[in-house]
Amino acid sequence: MGTHRTVRVSEVIRKELSEYFRREVSLEGLLLTIAAVETTPDLKEAFVFVSAWQSPLRNEELLSLLHRHRREWQHRLGKKLQSKFTPQLTFRLDDSLERGDRILRILQEIESEGEEGEKPPAPES
Repeated sequence: MGTHRTVRVSEVIRKELSEYFRREVSLEGLLLTIAAVETTPDLKEAFVFVSAWQSPLRNEELLSLLHRHRREWQHRLGKKLQSKFTPQLTFRLDDSLERGDRILRILQEIESEGEEGEKPPAPES
């Protein structure tokens, strides 16, 4: 986990970035979720794990788009946090939703194969 301070800063970053994502015109139409924010103990870096639901952008394009706004968002965060340092934002993709969907599909396939194997044999004519 982290210290109380890093957890608090991470939560402020998560809430503020969520709001920035919602308002940002260039992100319009993208359904972005911040899965987690991990802030280093010295508060100089924050790793922001994002996922995009059904995004038309490739992963690299999405990260590039987020990176373009990084300085502006860091500036805004600096005013909100009122601390000595404003963490440098590093965006990373969180693929837990995709992995979860893939696992569910595999489980459904296994379940449907099991049901087919349990059917009684057809009567012979």
